[in-house]
Amino acid sequence: MELNIQELEQLRDIAKKAALKAGKHVIACFGTDFKIGSKNKGGSLAADVVTEVDIKSQEIIFSSLQESIKKYDLGWLGEETEDDKSRLIKDYFWTVDPIDGTLPFTKKTAGFAVAIGLVNKAGEAVVGVAYDPYHNHLYDAVKGGKAYKDGEEFKIQYHKNKGLTFYSDLSFVSSGAHPYLVQSLEKISLEKYNKPLEVVTHQGAIMNAMCVLQNAPAVYIKPHRDRQGGGCAWDFAASACIAEAVGCVPTDYFGNKINLNKEENTYMNNEGIKYEVW
Repeated sequence: MELNIQELEQLRDIAKKAALKAGKHVIACFGTDFKIGSKNKGGSLAADVVTEVDIKSQEIIFSSLQESIKKYDLGWLGEETEDDKSRLIKDYFWTVDPIDGTLPFTKKTAGFAVAIGLVNKAGEAVVGVAYDPYHNHLYDAVKGGKAYKDGEEFKIQYHKNKGLTFYSDLSFVSSGAHPYLVQSLEKISLEKYNKPLEVVTHQGAIMNAMCVLQNAPAVYIKPHRDRQGGGCAWDFAASACIAEAVGCVPTDYFGNKINLNKEENTYMNNEGIKYEVW
């Protein structure tokens, strides 16, 4: 079964309502005392931390998407539940990050978002919804259509008289490769824009990607690595769809098309990720 553009738009609208509902709960809990735990998966702190707010947010989203799951026979992949492999059987699956950027959320700073993506079996994001509850901004797109921010057409925003901005996940900062990449990008920034490089490290994957689109010239890069991790489909599905709709095509670290539905696992560490707007 292949969903047509009208069906994708209907699913986009359902996802928008779900993201707003979950985001309302998330921001209501922001700054309050909530339980913080660990998934004990041995990954980075950013990937391992979980709160009761994450779990409740995912429950809200799952409940909001249930009718569409039944109607269109969709699979499910949520960060806070086990991979049931329905993504490998169904023609499409929802993938959800109830709070992308849980670490900044626990530190009571901006940089977190609610992310909902619809991905086809081939690993392409066909619906993307990202809600930034801290600033109350909603981004959305359908594959083959336009992207929107708060209901208005969303386009790449270029800024004159600025250097390159490098958005980096906090977990990458401690990597031995980080200073070398910063050095390389600093050289590019000085040569191409005659301005120093700015490095931003406090946000989750979704807001890093959205900021690349709004603060060009900018890049968000996660190099490949041997250790399992490096983000999952739910970290990139929503933003990949939105980025493609505005003309920024995300790739893996090597410049290849990203696959959001690998058979072996959901991790992206072997490929890495790049969002670039020069």
